[in-house]
Amino acid sequence: MPSTRKTKIEGKLIISIDIGTTYTAASYCITGDGLTRFSPHFQEINRWPKQAFSDAKIPSVIYYDQWRVPRLHGAEAEDEESLMEAEIEGWDRAEWWKLQLRPDYLPMPAGFSPTALPDGITVDDVFCDQFAYVMKNIRAFVIKSHGGGEAHWESLAASMVVVLTTPNGWEGKHQHRMRLAAVRAGLVTEANKNRIRFVTEGEAAVYFTLDSNNSKLHRSISIGKNILVCDAGGGTTDTCVYKLNQLSPISIEEITSPSCFVAGGVFVSSAARQHIVSKLKGTKWNSPLTIDNAVRTFDRQAKRCFSGSHDSYIKLDGSSETDKIHAVHGGRLRISKNDMCTFFDPYIQRVLDGIQETATAVDWSVDQIILVGGFAESEYVFNKIKAWADDVKIPIAKPDGVLSKAIAHGALSWQIHSGVQSRIAKLHYGAETNHEFNVHDPDMVGRLKYKNIGGQWRVRHGWQSIVHKNQILRIGRDHHMWFHLDIAEGDDLQVEMELFAYRFQDPPAFFKNIDDSLVEGFIHIGTVKGDLTRYYGSETMKRSAAGKKFKTLQYEVCLSFDEIELQARLRWKENEKIVFGKATISYDV
Repeated sequence: MPSTRKTKIEGKLIISIDIGTTYTAASYCITGDGLTRFSPHFQEINRWPKQAFSDAKIPSVIYYDQWRVPRLHGAEAEDEESLMEAEIEGWDRAEWWKLQLRPDYLPMPAGFSPTALPDGITVDDVFCDQFAYVMKNIRAFVIKSHGGGEAHWESLAASMVVVLTTPNGWEGKHQHRMRLAAVRAGLVTEANKNRIRFVTEGEAAVYFTLDSNNSKLHRSISIGKNILVCDAGGGTTDTCVYKLNQLSPISIEEITSPSCFVAGGVFVSSAARQHIVSKLKGTKWNSPLTIDNAVRTFDRQAKRCFSGSHDSYIKLDGSSETDKIHAVHGGRLRISKNDMCTFFDPYIQRVLDGIQETATAVDWSVDQIILVGGFAESEYVFNKIKAWADDVKIPIAKPDGVLSKAIAHGALSWQIHSGVQSRIAKLHYGAETNHEFNVHDPDMVGRLKYKNIGGQWRVRHGWQSIVHKNQILRIGRDHHMWFHLDIAEGDDLQVEMELFAYRFQDPPAFFKNIDDSLVEGFIHIGTVKGDLTRYYGSETMKRSAAGKKFKTLQYEVCLSFDEIELQARLRWKENEKIVFGKATISYDV
């Protein structure tokens, strides 16, 4: 997209924040000034405290003091003087914390567990602190870049839209927790919390890729082609296939359900740490501080530069000593290329498995693979994946430009253009229904039956799908479930529906076991809440055989998948006219 910048910047401010497992980035743009004929200029935040040089990303690391106050953020956590202060004061380091928000059904690799958070700190607290820090620096950047002082910033911030990125596998509950953290951090007020929007990292990657500045990819992508996007990040990898319907404005549709799995750069770092600890055991360098510094050096240098053809050397403590028994030469720990490969290869293979699974879902009808994400910036990782792609004869490329800003820029483009025409359901979504009791049905053996107000025997905890896994979800269409409710005089007219999802292929007849536990594969998504007071008042009273007054209400709970976030509303008929009622979705926190 053209990068025309105007000095007049009245309009709507859009910011995007991409908090990754290992790195954080943020971008912004200003739209709607009524003068600019072109798409707005996307600007990454590339000035952060304690940065040695301009960079669009900072480590997703926070140091907390003994009062659980954040003292170091981002690049400050790489500054030697700041690290020395942290060591002297005994501050606690929080890193890789994003993985602690992941859904329970996304398992960690064998033998890996996320680093513990400081005592008294939750992952929600860390998100809040990170959001607050990023917002503080966005504010300072905008004020310095555009002038006008704080008053100008306040006028822009009053209607600001915030776009947050999440992995494909995050559900409504995880988005809800991120929104709560963002409100606590002061990004928006509670009253304006709906100005926070969510986009998956994979979808943001598509929009960045289709940016007109990415000329290399534009020459290879054409209308009607299927694009497999793989976002291999620090902790998670997302894959999905999109069909490109139009380039200007962007119009795409999902043709596979988005996939998310745990694999990425942090696991390479974890394997390297285990190796370094083993190698330095019994040496003068066997101290927590030296090992921590060695791992950070590995992350900054060896991990990024490794190509698979040479050994790597990790500077230890500035000395020039040699200890050949422990592979230390001139104060540097030698890691053989074979050992380096063992750090990377299991997670590269997991990424390849994910790409193959996604390609298989569309019968290998893939015209182009686009690779983004921090893990993919490694020369070794990219070359291994490219070698595989060459073998299966699918073109593969990385977008032009700096990948550290890809997701944050893509999130802005998504907010402005929002050209997704359809999505694919990644899970079965549905709710409880009651089944008519059938004494011959083996699934009902041992289950309690009850008699409804109409005198029929029913069984609870039955499953009814509202949306089926891999179903095409057209934008603008609701997906609904009918409810038949007999409400006696005085009954509560606030209705609730517990929304569940099923991960596997074919859902069973019941979502709960006889002992009331969830059947394996079912996930509680949230609770849809609505008010039927208006509907109740419009219906005619009936009388049961026992003389009890009641009304029968037939209504629908409608779900919308137009956004990354699930939306809900109620629908019924009054005098043959369709009426909609408000509904909300609440989540367990």
